[in-house]
Amino acid sequence: MIAGLYLPGDSVIHQLSAPVKLSLMVVMGLALVLVDHIFVMVSVAITTGFVFSVLAGLGFARLWLATRPLLIWVLFIALAQFWFVTAEAAVLVSLRLVTLVWVAALVTYTTRLSEMSDVLVAICSVFRPLGVNPERISFLIALTIRLIPSVFEIVRDVRDVQKARGLERSYTAMFVPVLTRLLREADALSDALVARGFERWGDQQ
Repeated sequence: MIAGLYLPGDSVIHQLSAPVKLSLMVVMGLALVLVDHIFVMVSVAITTGFVFSVLAGLGFARLWLATRPLLIWVLFIALAQFWFVTAEAAVLVSLRLVTLVWVAALVTYTTRLSEMSDVLVAICSVFRPLGVNPERISFLIALTIRLIPSVFEIVRDVRDVQKARGLERSYTAMFVPVLTRLLREADALSDALVARGFERWGDQQ
């Protein structure tokens, strides 16, 4: 059930340390907010796509897979920006969102989860005097990242079954089995964690 998103490779991006990549991701996210020129934003997006597909060796197919789930939300946001602000604002916001997703996906695909966990533990250790458990928070974040592919896999499996039955246009027919499987998987995962010494949230002191 738990499958990682890391894709092994020997590219320059793979060889960068996790702290460096996470720091660059944060810096770029902040910088993108300041970009208000379409041509600059387009250049940044194209450069990010090139780094993702070519420099990191992940390919354009993987880039499309990272983009596709976002398209419907980008469309809604772009329409809202176009209606209430301007067409230029719609383009800028759309490019910012897509570029941020590409950067996040790039870091995720080229960084081992164990390395990310170490960075998260180091960051959260600052809050240990306040009663925060850095190891637990790091574990939960890492677990969430690992479960993302499982959720998409469940949705894809249910859609394939519904298509075979001619129910691909029925969202109710897809939602119910997806929710049922997610709850079943969550319950099984909870039991497995408890068996390994992780108490349930309701059982914590």
